[in-house]
Amino acid sequence: MNVNPKAVQRFGRVLLLVLIVFELFLVVIYLTGVVLTGKAYPLFDMDGQMTLSSLLQALQLLLIGIIALSLFIFGRHSHYPPSRFFSFTVAFLFTYASVDEVFKVHLQLHHLLDTPHNKDWMPLYLAIGISTLVVFHRDFIRIWHFHRKVIEFVALGMGIFILGGFGGEVFKSQLLHLGLTQTYHSSQFTIVLVEALRVAVEEFSELIGESLTLYGLCLFMAKRLEKNAESAIAKP
Repeated sequence: MNVNPKAVQRFGRVLLLVLIVFELFLVVIYLTGVVLTGKAYPLFDMDGQMTLSSLLQALQLLLIGIIALSLFIFGRHSHYPPSRFFSFTVAFLFTYASVDEVFKVHLQLHHLLDTPHNKDWMPLYLAIGISTLVVFHRDFIRIWHFHRKVIEFVALGMGIFILGGFGGEVFKSQLLHLGLTQTYHSSQFTIVLVEALRVAVEEFSELIGESLTLYGLCLFMAKRLEKNAESAIAKP
């Protein structure tokens, strides 16, 4: 079955637009619930488990993993980047991330690691991310030469994801609670609202980061399809 590369690009643009609009909708409903009732509506709780935002994040992470897995399975004889080992690693990491988002595995790691703090997952996950960049730096360079926009969107998406996700957790544990506890006139509603805003920024950053990464992968798949078509025509 032949897939039109331009159709894949158009699909990526439409998907990105739809995701951004829906993610903004989730933020508005979440904050509206906090303002009107003092707590989030259960289905729209951006800090909850098995909610719409959590399931959307898991779905996007899983789609990234599936795209990488397809490159691993069907790219056996392709001379275009990335390497199959890179594709398999990305598929494994993002599939795990999808499962982690649904079941919040990272919050239980301190029990498995026998450590006292539930934030001990952060250095471990950062180490895995940095190690992946170092080990597969040649793959990233090859993809950069193959299609620069792919790296630009993926780097932007993952940068926003990491900055929002990890930055939000650090802000919560190191700055937010300290600042609010030292402000004697902070009402309970103010504390709840500030925390809700922090959660909204953190979760929206993760969602938008995943959406941009997905769009970058759509661009990559379109380029691969285009090059494969050119190679098929060039064959005698």
